[in-house]
Amino acid sequence: MARNAVRAPRYIPTPKIIGHQPDLFDGPTVTHEVPRRSIGKDAGRQLRAWGRADTLGDLDPSE
Repeated sequence: MARNAVRAPRYIPTPKIIGHQPDLFDGPTVTHEVPRRSIGKDAGRQLRAWGRADTLGDLDPSE
């Protein structure tokens, strides 16, 4: 049996806002944010390991 069958909600990072720019023609204000990093090459392997483990203590640090 799994020790922790219910997972905590996924962490979704808030965007990093670097500026606001008012529109010249009374439109909505444009918000500039830093683009998020791309997904790495080993993301699929890490997701499979995370999906197999029911707690973070079960993850093998070498994977």
